[in-house]
Amino acid sequence: MIFSTFSRRLAGLILILLLFSLIALVFLWYAGSLDIIDDEFHNRQNLTDQILMQSIIWIDRGISLYELQYIPSLEKAMELYQDAYLKSGGNITDLDLELLKQQAERELGDSWDFYLVDENGIVLKSTFKNDIGLDFKIWPSFYELVSQIRTNGTFVPDRMVKGYAQNAPYRKFAYMGTPDGRYLLEVSRNFQYLLPKASGASYKELIHNLPQLNPDIISLELYNSKYEVVSRFTSDNTPKNPTTNTLQQIIRTFSERKNSEETDIESGNIVRYTHLAINDTDSPSASEMFLVARTEYSTENRDQKKVALTIILGGFLLLTGFVASGVAIAGSRYLSKPINRIVEDIQYIADGDLDHKIRESGSSEFLVIEKAITQLVTSLKQTIASLKKREEELMDELSKRWRAEQNYRRLFESAHEAIFILKGTTIESCNNAATNLVGRNLKEVIGKEIYELSPPIQQDGSVSSTACTRIMNKVIQGEISKIEWDLERKDGTIIETEAQCSAVLSGDDIMVMALFRDVTELKEMRKREIKAIIQIEDNLVNLAAINDQIRNPLTAISILNEMQDGEFKIKIQEQVKAIDELINEVDKHFINTDKVRLFLIKHYGIHQKSEYKKEQKD
Repeated sequence: MIFSTFSRRLAGLILILLLFSLIALVFLWYAGSLDIIDDEFHNRQNLTDQILMQSIIWIDRGISLYELQYIPSLEKAMELYQDAYLKSGGNITDLDLELLKQQAERELGDSWDFYLVDENGIVLKSTFKNDIGLDFKIWPSFYELVSQIRTNGTFVPDRMVKGYAQNAPYRKFAYMGTPDGRYLLEVSRNFQYLLPKASGASYKELIHNLPQLNPDIISLELYNSKYEVVSRFTSDNTPKNPTTNTLQQIIRTFSERKNSEETDIESGNIVRYTHLAINDTDSPSASEMFLVARTEYSTENRDQKKVALTIILGGFLLLTGFVASGVAIAGSRYLSKPINRIVEDIQYIADGDLDHKIRESGSSEFLVIEKAITQLVTSLKQTIASLKKREEELMDELSKRWRAEQNYRRLFESAHEAIFILKGTTIESCNNAATNLVGRNLKEVIGKEIYELSPPIQQDGSVSSTACTRIMNKVIQGEISKIEWDLERKDGTIIETEAQCSAVLSGDDIMVMALFRDVTELKEMRKREIKAIIQIEDNLVNLAAINDQIRNPLTAISILNEMQDGEFKIKIQEQVKAIDELINEVDKHFINTDKVRLFLIKHYGIHQKSEYKKEQKD
């Protein structure tokens, strides 16, 4: 029998896995081939950019070599300019540039122009009228360079450029500073065409040869620093005017001197903007020779290759799918038969029939599973019995805990003292005595901050909100357990309380249980006791003073009475004796009163007079 053993069935499963592995490898090949097509496409673009950049450098070197022939005549023209400046004594009003222009054209031939630039980069005088007033500071780097030439006094030739003035010819400039460093002398030799003429042909030849190297090129345009097209190639030979977006990209490329790339949304073509710099670092106007190339690449050839590759992949996947489906269906049916029987038996057991037996599948490999399931069911029955017993024990334990919790709740609610359970400074729970103490119902208390049920300022002058946080932290840290705190009832009545606080653990949180006791009347009674003691002390002092005030005159009367004779002497002496006995009686009462005062202070903790005055002051 085919697949009579589990190993053969496993072989069928491995066959299916191999088919899927083959599909995975094909997908990897497909993804890698797509990457290769994309890499080849981008490599051709990068190679085109490299050829462009290197070719522009070579063409510019040829132009710069050609321009070297004009430097001697520029030096002679500058000598004429220097001589004229020296003869004027540095007075530029006496400097006649038109006369100098005529002299140069007469002696050197061709067309010449002269320019005088001050230290601020402003063209003060010129034979080319359109440049008068031109400010070199518009181009900061150029202005910095010519300022150095002005101060150094060296002769520096420039490249052949057209400049930005309207109707300006092509001009090859030279610069030199005056001996006093005040002005920059500028000379230009003018040409009708950009020389050498071969340069134009070189640019044209370059951009027409590149499409032969890279067939993806649809169009290629070279732009100069004035954003004008120097040379152009289009595959359909129909030149188009640059769009606004194209000019914006050209300007950005010149400004940032970085290459960029974008995708045409309509055609899907890729457009690259490449900044083409030259190696000339000596000429002030070298940046005017920079170019920007706009190259449009067609993605049609690349996409066709991808489509062909996708068709090949689809055909292979279709074939593989048919084969894999047939093998998978046949194999799964054969493999699932014994497994389905085991699943059915397990379902009976899962439905509660733990005495149901696992049927034998006839395969030696499944015997281990069948025995393991039988052992598992036996163990499960034992576990269920154990769990039922444990469940009964837990229910009994939960019942005890519930009764204990109910007892605790009754004690909590029936307690005479106000109990607040605080998390930080927030009231999490409280009993009826607590709500009665603050004169609010439970909804008005739970969730409130304890300092919200207090006056803003405590008796010691501390702010309730700040003091509350500080006290709770100390209670949690075990630094204090007893506090004095003022609460405020809903009607605005201030209640003086003493609270016994302790930290308790509730789950993962540390709570504070505070038992508040109203001590307002107790404190008032204590104040009255202190006031009575003070009155006793004052009376004792007054009695002592009165005693002295009476006894001293009485002694004087007794002495004076001894010095006289007569019938009143005996009567006066009797009265003096009677008054003295009264004073002695007062002294006895004074001693007894002082003993009472000392007893109250010692055994009842009544404050001294100074402490009472301090409390009165507070």
